[in-house]
Amino acid sequence: MTISDPTSIAPATKAAPVRGRVFLHDQLVRFSHCDPAGIVYYPAFLDLAHATKEDWFTQGLDYSHFALIRERNLGTPTVNLQCDFFHTVEMGNTLRFELRAVKVGGSSMQYELLGKVGDTECLKILQTVVFMHLHTRKAVPIPPDLRPRIEAYLPA
Repeated sequence: MTISDPTSIAPATKAAPVRGRVFLHDQLVRFSHCDPAGIVYYPAFLDLAHATKEDWFTQGLDYSHFALIRERNLGTPTVNLQCDFFHTVEMGNTLRFELRAVKVGGSSMQYELLGKVGDTECLKILQTVVFMHLHTRKAVPIPPDLRPRIEAYLPA
């Protein structure tokens, strides 16, 4: 058995991270989401969007949002939120959110949620959250194991 001289081995090239992923999340619009006219009452969109974020952590980032809170004592409170509404969404519709990362900072991330019914764009939410330690209530860096998973949702 021979041992190679490690100085003669070319350094491994680091592969470029994969980008451009989109997380798709379908939700049935229920009676409880709607006003008496049968259309989604606008604050209900924020609950639907938050459910999308929680499922993105679990299914898209492969790390439970609940574990982030319970095991790491980290929360992701909203620090900025913008909503634009283009079309009504009605009880019985299936609302599909497309989640894409827009920016990833040191302790914060901004993502876009595009809400559609079929091919019709109904709303767009631009949301910035910060990773915060729940005991100190101070911003903390995005955990290094989650950062590349989040960055995979940045534009290609």
